[in-house]
Amino acid sequence: MGALNSFGLWGALGLLGIAVPIIIHLLYRKHRRQTDWAAMELLRRALVIRSGQVKLEDYIILALRCLTLALLALALLRPTMNSDSSTFLGDKKVGMIVAIDASFSMNHGEHSRFERAVEKAKEIFEAANEGDSVSIVLMSNRPQVLLRGAHYNKGQVNDILDDLKTATSHQLNLDQNIELLDELVGELKTPGKECFLITDAQELDWANLPATALTALENLTDNANVFVVPAGTEGEENLSIERLSYTWGTLREAGEARFSAQIRNTGRRAADGGTLEFFVDNELSKRVTVGPLEPGETRSLEFTTLFDQPGDVRLKAQLSKDSLVDDNVRHAVARIRSGINLLLVDGSPSSSPDGTRGGAYYAKVALRPKDTGPDGGVVISEVEAPDLALEQLGEFDVIFLSNLHSLSSDMVGRLRRFVAGGGGLIVFAGDRVEASDYNKHFAGEEGILPGILKEVTSCQDQKGWTIGQPKSDHLLASLVKGYPEKLLDAIRISKLIAVEPTSDSVVILSVAETGAPLLLAREIGAGTVLFLTTSGNKSWNNLPREPLYTILLQQAVTMLTSDPGGLQFTVGNEVNLAVSGREVGDFVSLDSPAEDDQDIRVTQDGDQTVATVEFRDLGVYSIKAEGKNPAVVIAANLDARESNVRVVDGNALTDQLNEAGVEVLDRDGSMSEVIKDARRGRELAHLFLLLAVLAFLLQSMLARYYTNKMDREDAPDLAATLQLSQVAAARRS
Repeated sequence: MGALNSFGLWGALGLLGIAVPIIIHLLYRKHRRQTDWAAMELLRRALVIRSGQVKLEDYIILALRCLTLALLALALLRPTMNSDSSTFLGDKKVGMIVAIDASFSMNHGEHSRFERAVEKAKEIFEAANEGDSVSIVLMSNRPQVLLRGAHYNKGQVNDILDDLKTATSHQLNLDQNIELLDELVGELKTPGKECFLITDAQELDWANLPATALTALENLTDNANVFVVPAGTEGEENLSIERLSYTWGTLREAGEARFSAQIRNTGRRAADGGTLEFFVDNELSKRVTVGPLEPGETRSLEFTTLFDQPGDVRLKAQLSKDSLVDDNVRHAVARIRSGINLLLVDGSPSSSPDGTRGGAYYAKVALRPKDTGPDGGVVISEVEAPDLALEQLGEFDVIFLSNLHSLSSDMVGRLRRFVAGGGGLIVFAGDRVEASDYNKHFAGEEGILPGILKEVTSCQDQKGWTIGQPKSDHLLASLVKGYPEKLLDAIRISKLIAVEPTSDSVVILSVAETGAPLLLAREIGAGTVLFLTTSGNKSWNNLPREPLYTILLQQAVTMLTSDPGGLQFTVGNEVNLAVSGREVGDFVSLDSPAEDDQDIRVTQDGDQTVATVEFRDLGVYSIKAEGKNPAVVIAANLDARESNVRVVDGNALTDQLNEAGVEVLDRDGSMSEVIKDARRGRELAHLFLLLAVLAFLLQSMLARYYTNKMDREDAPDLAATLQLSQVAAARRS
């Protein structure tokens, strides 16, 4: 037996109520005034038997009055009794919470899984009674409560469910939804509490539940009967575009670039991939045949396009229609520039005794080859290290720092603001770099470099170290992965600075022999910092004379100034977009794929002004340009993991959830009948309230009967009459 209201509160009030008639009884006895006079002494013996009878009657009435108040307190406590059978003891009251999986995979199928889930929800509500407390939740990474703790009305519930046509474009965050369901269960004031999770049991979410999710489910089952209801499927076949990415080329006016779309068969059977179409600014650029794909197979298809003028170019790859339509399209944005302004800062002496040139020289050669015309679209400025403080950093797109001895805290602050605003920073090590000074202001978690600098290490082998095969998916790492092995082996590194990467950095390249980081990246605000742990000249390596050096630098500049991958986000997330030139409190106009223009307030986020954008639909979003303030164009795509439409087998799901005390309702027959069979919990408040009324009526009847009985009997004298009158008055009080 349990209780719906606080036992401590209502128990204390019940005891106080029981004490009231006892206190009245004691006060009555305490305030009797006894006056001895001679005539009464003769009658005292005659009243002894009569007095004992009166006391017994008073105790019976007192007990009934205490019982009345005790039963009333129990009714207010709202006790419940678990029972699997229908009995006359108490009312069967139930609170029902129905949560429908609205993640992207639920849209799979001609008769979608989401439509099946809504039908299941209607069947579940057939087990509800008018007046039961019900809630409806749509589960995703942004859960929605459509109905919260309302009294069940069949028409209202059906209207809500009939309005649900498709699932969202969001992924499922199971932990977040279970936390919400636990909160809703806690609000129920019914003896029976039921929570239903209707889902397609997608492998991504349900195959191997993490410990946190299992613990959350166990906590939920402590307070309610929890059921998982598989929605059912028409099949598990699906092709999706997992990625649309920039792979090579120049993202500048009159430039040419190559993009790649990655197609994957996420189903359980082989499938014909149909055709893939590439669009540039909504105009068809190329159509290719995908061909057959085995389960789990991935295929990359490429297309190349020319850019005639600067600006933000909208790219789209679209696959033939299949059972899950939305993941057959993917968007990207390429930011095409008319030119790039670079600042090269070299800390090495302008003339070395051994004739070694500084890193800035080799960077300039790599970024502006002789056969590209006057400047090849790249404007390069060179300054010596002491003059860096005189430069207006905002005039440049990318800054190179090669072998600088140290940087002041003021200069580091300016560089941080430059990068956070969208600038690119490339830093090369060298023999003049002072690790302690760098770590003080420039490196570490509080700085902007992607690691903490250690000592300089030298290779004992005269041939030097080689570059290992990258493990990262970074754009620059992909260039090395596709680089000929023979040419890669020709690159040798004799020295580097050991680095301990920060928690938010990415190791792009490393040394094959030791695993020491060679190239690291770190995002700061809207920009990126790249750090090469070896020198930018030939003093510590032979990189500058190898083709890979030119390839890496050119692609690094392209990535830092116009990275299509950095302009892609995931639907269902909320992102702070940097909006340069705006003031805090200003409003910017956002154009989204499915909505009219909306105004968004500009706020402060660290060193930059931002506008918070929520990506509800897939497609291209743009913050409109205003005056000299540029537009911000980005793409929002589906989470590629949601394209895996394979589901967990019912038996496997049951075995896994049994540990948490969750029942899987995956059986034939009426859903409502199954639920009613599993239902338990009856509230006893009405029973105790009825017993309290009966006890009250009984004590009233006995009090009247005993009083009238005293009135009918003849009292022996006046004193006895007065005493009996006082007893009668006390009984009626």
